[in-house]
Amino acid sequence: MRKYIIVEQAEKCCGCGACVNACARGAITMKEDKAGFIFPAVDTAQCVECGRCVEVCVFDKKQQGAHESCTVYAAAVRDKAVLGESSSGGIFTALATAVLEKGGAVFGAAWEPGLSLEHICVESPKQLQRLRGSKYVQSTTGSTFRRVKELLQAGRYVCYSGTPCQIAGLKAYLGGEDEKLLTVDIICHGVPSMKMLRDDLNALTGGNSAAIRDVRFRDKAYGWGVKGSVSTGSTKIKYNANTSPYYFYFLEGEVYRESCYHCRFPAEGRQGDITLGDYWGIRSALIDKMGGANPDLGISCVLVNSEKGKQWFEAIAPALAYAPSTRESVEKRNGQLSKASVPLPEHKALLEGYEQRGYAAFCSGYKKHTKDHLLRKAKEMVPSKVKRKLNELR
Repeated sequence: MRKYIIVEQAEKCCGCGACVNACARGAITMKEDKAGFIFPAVDTAQCVECGRCVEVCVFDKKQQGAHESCTVYAAAVRDKAVLGESSSGGIFTALATAVLEKGGAVFGAAWEPGLSLEHICVESPKQLQRLRGSKYVQSTTGSTFRRVKELLQAGRYVCYSGTPCQIAGLKAYLGGEDEKLLTVDIICHGVPSMKMLRDDLNALTGGNSAAIRDVRFRDKAYGWGVKGSVSTGSTKIKYNANTSPYYFYFLEGEVYRESCYHCRFPAEGRQGDITLGDYWGIRSALIDKMGGANPDLGISCVLVNSEKGKQWFEAIAPALAYAPSTRESVEKRNGQLSKASVPLPEHKALLEGYEQRGYAAFCSGYKKHTKDHLLRKAKEMVPSKVKRKLNELR
């Protein structure tokens, strides 16, 4: 058995940070590779070869405690203000608020100065705004796993949201379940690197990325969908696949870290007590059962994976418009529930080009997709109600 963690193949590391949190000596830090993806680096002068980092690595053994069965709902919060600030149905905010009302703490990804995305801990409802919204890039978990352990040992409730691999990393670090820990994972396609996003935002703002005050990959000012915005003071710039090579390649699944294409978690069951995602392609009959939900404002699919998850969902149910559904229905437009993303033939060349030439490689490849850009623009001109009708004819 290895005495300390060594990543010899990129697909064998998801960058969850469990090893960093597990090292009592502080001998492990996350370092970027040429493409900006983060991997653990061990300072052998500080390492005492205890093997703890290897023990918590989620790629070294099958993750324990995954949930294989679930109850599924279509849901949205009734609070229009919360719904407007959320990417889909606002369910995370409802769960987080319930935990805070019990004197608990909530962990999620938030933008930090210098355009970095980091997991943080919030302990008041006012701070929840920082955790809302989809962020299409990898966050760093920092020392949050340690903080979760401290809070649980103090007898407090904790809600931790993240990608399936981050939730798996947290559980591996903790060594099991805790009745006061609510884990929420997302339906994840994969994550590009923060370096790629910074390059893209710098180009989008004409080299003025330092002026950016807010990044929204999903801005409901443009409706429920995959259209976002970047704010620089008083200026708001549209941010979507028609304005950004990064955004386009994210949606195409071309620039994720290698582990995302070898993701083991869909096959092993859901990691979180509750799984959240967008209920794309929801049918009118199901919307009607939700009692007044507006599909243009966003609807979530909610997978309740554990008894603990069931208890928390029942606690927030009065604040929701919801209706029972099925996993099969959700999977029709959320394939990553059951399988990892598959890289297109362009992936390898695009990644190698980025490592050699930087952002220019993204731009040159992006221009070749003229047909895709025109088709997407045409689809955006079709009203949402018409799109739903067309989907139901399929």
